[in-house]
Amino acid sequence: MKQILLILAWCLPMACNSQMQQDAKLIGKWKGLLKETGTGDPVEKIILEFTEDGKFIQYLGENKMQNKIEFTYRVRNNKLVTVENETKDETEGTYSVKNDTLTILYEGVENRYVKFK
Repeated sequence: MKQILLILAWCLPMACNSQMQQDAKLIGKWKGLLKETGTGDPVEKIILEFTEDGKFIQYLGENKMQNKIEFTYRVRNNKLVTVENETKDETEGTYSVKNDTLTILYEGVENRYVKFK
């Protein structure tokens, strides 16, 4: 019985960790231009914010025209998976962080963001 409990005690944190992984390089705010999925043309300014507790916030537009969309996120390898809080829509893209530049590839369009200092 003790062996089963020991195995469960070891497996449970591993299972939780694999579901909700974070990447410390993502944490913080990033600014860039959002591109149109079909054409790749810049559409509007965007700020991305990743928190340590798995929250992801998109700020689209500027000043009074700014919209805020809240998500949760997790990473696995170089995949970024986001779930919108309101609609529960899940999206997945690939990402990389090099120096102060975050690159996200989603539906064939590559967007680059620069980290706020």
